[in-house]
Formats: sequence, structure tokens, C-alpha cells
Amino acid sequence: MNNAEIVSKLVNTLRLMNVDQRIPRRFVLKVVKDISKNLLSQKLLDRTISLESNLFTQVKCLEFEKVESVDCPMIEFRRCGTLMKSKNKLPELIFSRLGSSIREVTNIDDTLQFTVTNPAQYRRDKNRKYTINNQLTVYLGTDMHLYIPDEEVYSLNLDLLTMNVHEADAISSCKKCNKCKSAWEYPFICSDKLETVVYKEALNILASTYKAIMPDTNPNGNEKN
Repeated sequence: MNNAEIVSKLVNTLRLMNVDQRIPRRFVLKVVKDISKNLLSQKLLDRTISLESNLFTQVKCLEFEKVESVDCPMIEFRRCGTLMKSKNKLPELIFSRLGSSIREVTNIDDTLQFTVTNPAQYRRDKNRKYTINNQLTVYLGTDMHLYIPDEEVYSLNLDLLTMNVHEADAISSCKKCNKCKSAWEYPFICSDKLETVVYKEALNILASTYKAIMPDTNPNGNEKN
């Protein structure tokens, strides 16, 4: 199901519920995406959705460029000899108490794997007496750029969980972004296990917002006065 289909399904149901007002499609999409995002964030904690590969978007060839570490907004990286920064911001990710929803990061030919962490962890690692040799690490900054300190890497592949698949598609330099493809045509990100719950919750919120008048019917089919 893509974004246009889930919105049309909700709008058509609301019309059947006697909602005659014009319902902005973008608002409907925001409501249903926010509900799905919140539920997926909770599910990230039990790690079950990591097995649902259809939820994750692959970004091939995210490009990096060398930057001056002294100009980096992250204090932790200002003393790095080499600092690489992703040319583009990542799309809005889904977060949980475990961190971001970046599932996997590899080099361009998928032969090396990077560990994803944050600048604070980098600072702790640097202060440790013993460190893991040959561990490749990439850091997600507060500015939603990825950083690679002390390594000169110009491109990485990512698997990430985002509601904005079209934005993830746009930052891939290996894949030509289809400018004719609308954001409405991209898949609506939701676990198969949560789809019914997300739909019902979105319908309740939208019906309440637009004051749907539900017919109150007796068991024999006659409406109450």
C-alpha cells in the first residue's frame, strides 16, 4: 500500500461516516504516518520489526566529503585528524530508547560493516584505555548528518527506517532519483502486524477532528430518536 492508497481509504471511510467537510489529504497522511511512527518506535525496543525487511529503506552510495574538524558543530570531533561528513542530511528517522533506526551501514561493496553510534559514545571510546582494534564507526550527529572520524571514506550504503522514503531515495547518489515520481507513490511504512491498529486509530482521530456523525442504530435497524 502506498501513501495515496492509505489516504484514499481513510478519506472514503470518513465520507461514509457522514463527514461532508473537505479533508486535506496532507493532513490525513501526517496523522496516519505519525501513528505508525510512534508504534514502530515502541516495536523497535523488542527488536521484532528488524526482521520485516519491507519496512527498511536502502540508501545506496551515500556520499561523504572531507571537512575541517575545527568547524564541526560536534565538539567531540574537533580534534580529529580526518573527519568525513555526509553531503546530505538523513531523512527523519524513527528513534527509540535504543537509539536511531539505522539497521546497517556498510562500505560501497558491502564487505565491511560500520557500527553506528553517537558523538558522546565517541568521546567515551576515546577516553578508554583499551579500544577495539579495526572497529569502523559512523556517528549520527544532532544535525542529522553522518560523521566518520579518523577514516577517509567517501561513500557508504545504509539500511534505515524512515516514514519519508522519497527523501531517502533522493540522497542516494548511485540511484537516479525519479523526479516524476510523487511522494504519494512511495510505500506507506507500517508493519503488517500494526496496519489494522494504525488504520483504526487514524480513523478515530480524523473522525473526532471532523466531527463525524455516526448513526445510532437499534438491533432491529431502527435509529433511535
